[in-house]
Amino acid sequence: MALNLIVLIRSHFRGKGCRILGGDVKLMTIPSNVYYFPDVVVSCDSRDRYAREFLQYPCLIAEVLSPAIESRDRGIKLRNYLKIDSLQEYMLINSDSPSIEFYRRSDRAEVWEYITINSSNLTVRDPEVQMTSIDLNLPLSLIYENIDFEKS
Repeated sequence: MALNLIVLIRSHFRGKGCRILGGDVKLMTIPSNVYYFPDVVVSCDSRDRYAREFLQYPCLIAEVLSPAIESRDRGIKLRNYLKIDSLQEYMLINSDSPSIEFYRRSDRAEVWEYITINSSNLTVRDPEVQMTSIDLNLPLSLIYENIDFEKS
């Protein structure tokens, strides 16, 4: 899912100077001064363009949830990410079913909205995922393309 998202975002920003990186990039959260390795991070800030050691000014961060680290993604990482002044959206991608959650900064800079997008059957209903921070709308099915969910 992270790779699908990176490919889709990268083609949207081709030639526009934004950095779209995966889990091997270090992100420093300011003012917390803690480092994380998000699954997907997008920065269009010129201060990150030539950064070598870590990024500091993301507009979008996405994490793929897994049972082992979900509480960390929803807990300490969420609290630290939402303190980043440049961050506009924090996206949590469910790995068990087609479902995405957003924490999106509202027009009032200190207020975060919580949004859920899901579908129990992507062949019947394919909702649109709106990433307002990067001006990109995608069908949920593209983010989950070639992902098979275990049948109970």
